Amino acid sequence: MYRLVGLRNFDWLIFLVVCLFLSTSFFFVWSASSESFAFKQLIWIGVGVTVFSVLLMVDYYSIGKISYILYLIVLFCLFLVLLFGKTVYGAQRWLMIGPISIQPSEMMKIALVLVLSRCFVDKKSIAGFSGIIFPLALTLLPMTLIMKQPDLGTSLILIPVFFSIMFIAGVKTRYMFTIIAFTLSTIPFFWYFVLHTYQKTRVVCFLWPDTVSNWGTGYHRIQSLITIGSGGSLGSGWGKGVQSQLNFLPQGHTDFIFSVIAEEWGFYRVGALLCLYVVFLACCIGIALNTRDPYGRLIVTGFTAMFAAQILINVAMTIGLAPITGLPLPFISYGGSSLISSFIALSFIFNVRMRNRVALAKDGFYG
Repeated sequence: MYRLVGLRNFDWLIFLVVCLFLSTSFFFVWSASSESFAFKQLIWIGVGVTVFSVLLMVDYYSIGKISYILYLIVLFCLFLVLLFGKTVYGAQRWLMIGPISIQPSEMMKIALVLVLSRCFVDKKSIAGFSGIIFPLALTLLPMTLIMKQPDLGTSLILIPVFFSIMFIAGVKTRYMFTIIAFTLSTIPFFWYFVLHTYQKTRVVCFLWPDTVSNWGTGYHRIQSLITIGSGGSLGSGWGKGVQSQLNFLPQGHTDFIFSVIAEEWGFYRVGALLCLYVVFLACCIGIALNTRDPYGRLIVTGFTAMFAAQILINVAMTIGLAPITGLPLPFISYGGSSLISSFIALSFIFNVRMRNRVALAKDGFYG
């Protein structure tokens, strides 16, 4: 028997924080690009809110029962991207459906959290190391397809999602360290046979910036650091950032929107923005800790890890603490697929928060 709790269990603090993110997104997409992009972002926000509201009315267990089907559909879309996908800036990541472009790799993050949670919720299946092989294969297959696009940033997000769900599910620590050790041992293989030349160059530029003699090699990193540094403590003011307004900073409305905010808002206000992200993640962790349902706990854990990894990598690359990779800042960067996937993830987090269960999943759920 399930009990649905209404709006009294709606997490208004997370909702308020997300609204602040969306407001920031509208104004700084406008500042970094144009009024046209800002109103397109507003349309995507409207679509995202609609999807979020609709999914709240559906019990997350009902969606969990078809998680394997959703996973296979998105996996098939990733195959289609490699065959018929639209190429932008040398990356083949989008499927065109009429005038709308869809990025299946964003949806794979959602599908993977659901399917891994479904795998690990039955602790009998993870009694030994052999029980981890199937979930590991479910993770590595989409990672391989996403890296072929190439989209290293999104593929890396799947790693903390896998390990966080595995940890909360109670997998033995030695099994986790075995997988980590094996992963580290494959780094030379990835370096020589998987990574593209420009990806290797970005890593070299990050590790040894002084050895890079070509201006173009480290252009993104250099311009991002100049942009953030020019903001100072109080910023230059909205729409008055020299680096962003004169287009020195590439992709200022997408991957490097944090740099634009730092330049125009300054250190103190961008620090407050990071504090809001901390509040957001802390609330999500609180939901995971307080839910009585194992499946719901794993779902929230996976999506929290997804958000945390995206925030950490995006901010780290803009301030020079990580190699440059194409990864949006959740709820702020411009982009329809990334914004909608964030709203879907948020709807599952709220879904778990709003539903208290008198009994756990029926036995048929695990079949």
